Amino acid sequence: MSGLLRLGAPLVPDAGQARELLARELAGGEYRGQEEPWLQRVWTWVTERLDRVQVPGLGTSWTGPLLVVLVLVAVVVVVLAVAGPVRRGARAPEADAAFDDLVPAAEHHRRADAAAAAGQWSVAVQERFRAVVRSLEERALLERRPGRTAHEVAEEAAVPLPACAAGLRRAARTFDDVRYGGRTASPEVEAEVRRLAAEVAATRPRALADAPDLAGRSTS
Repeated sequence: MSGLLRLGAPLVPDAGQARELLARELAGGEYRGQEEPWLQRVWTWVTERLDRVQVPGLGTSWTGPLLVVLVLVAVVVVVLAVAGPVRRGARAPEADAAFDDLVPAAEHHRRADAAAAAGQWSVAVQERFRAVVRSLEERALLERRPGRTAHEVAEEAAVPLPACAAGLRRAARTFDDVRYGGRTASPEVEAEVRRLAAEVAATRPRALADAPDLAGRSTS
């Protein structure tokens, strides 16, 4: 509302000044490109009805400030309407149920292989990381929990698999970049996630690797 907030504009304009100020605002570039912008239609509708209002002893001099208030309210509504989807988009990684399905790890690997064979590297990366997540759940290294994010997967899986921690974090960032950040994966990126999947499958959990050999002690 730069036109309404210029230093030279009166704080409480009368009806004529309010019309002129809003006309300048509507002439701005952001409202061009349409034969009749929606804000112009709202303005016309409001002014037509306010022009018919008569308050005994006051006339219509109060309509100027009222119109300014209405315009400001309209701008606030527009800002909130636009900001809402932006905020929801920013929360997408937290809100998306990317790992909530019950598809087995083997099926996710099959899908990743098929996508890679077709050159769909972004799909392959996502399916391969999903296979990693599901394999960790199938091995009881991760508790199944709806709504878990890729970052949470990496941090939680790093506890039983500390040797894979760096690779898990890189793969989680890659997953988020491809799924939410609009990044297009490459064959090299898919190969890195594929190597991580093999590494995770071949790595013994720390809890088992560090456990004492009770069977050997009992026979000694």
